[in-house]
Amino acid sequence: MVTDDLVMLTLRAGRSLLVSASLVAAGALALSAAPATSGAALSGASTSSATAHGLLGSATPRPASLGTASYSFASVVDSKPVRWNPCAPIRWTANTARGPAGGLDVLKASVARIAATTGTTWQYVGPTTTVPTAAYLPRSSTAAYPPVLLGWTDGTASDLLRGQPRSVLGVARTAWFGVVKPDGRKVVATRAAVIALDRTDALPLRGGTSWSSVVLHELGHAMGLAHPADTSQLMASVLPRTLTDLQSGDRAGLTRLGRTAGCIVL
Repeated sequence: MVTDDLVMLTLRAGRSLLVSASLVAAGALALSAAPATSGAALSGASTSSATAHGLLGSATPRPASLGTASYSFASVVDSKPVRWNPCAPIRWTANTARGPAGGLDVLKASVARIAATTGTTWQYVGPTTTVPTAAYLPRSSTAAYPPVLLGWTDGTASDLLRGQPRSVLGVARTAWFGVVKPDGRKVVATRAAVIALDRTDALPLRGGTSWSSVVLHELGHAMGLAHPADTSQLMASVLPRTLTDLQSGDRAGLTRLGRTAGCIVL
């Protein structure tokens, strides 16, 4: 099932504009042959984009399965939210060559905020010249996965932004994989993510309606959160200009996706 989600942002000028739309393959599983010891293979993907300067459509609420009014999960498999293995380091890299001055500091601060909230360990492996594109993500389970890629680019260089309205600020896409155990249990984990930030949008580094709030929102999607019904949350479909940090519901949802939920053994 594919669900369209829209998020609104109130800009400093007082205009209420569309800031994020996401397409999430919720619970759509692809089964393929695998060794009998591990069962069948599972895979899935989630895509979220941040936009401004126009309305693409009306918001479609996503069922907050396992969540509350204050937080919701993007994908649920076997009655559990799809998440990263919190007991393994999450490696990440950044392409800031075409981003604003000070952009790397914003990315590092946002990643640190997510890491502290989830109890996960993020390891910065250094800069990259790789452009954030859909092809960056693996299409099947593999022995090693690329680091999470965050970077500024545009529609000319990245298919994630190509053809998008001028309003698009960024796009986040994740990929998860797993197995069906011999006893029928499905065990999955997010294994890769890419976030493309549109360099043509002029936003301040910090504060309301900033790269900091946009990156935090998109990292929330990358961790496995969807848009909740509670409009006072950073992950809400309507993002007030005064929000500059994760709110109580955002933190509660991220906690359920983090270390307190336990390790994932595939």
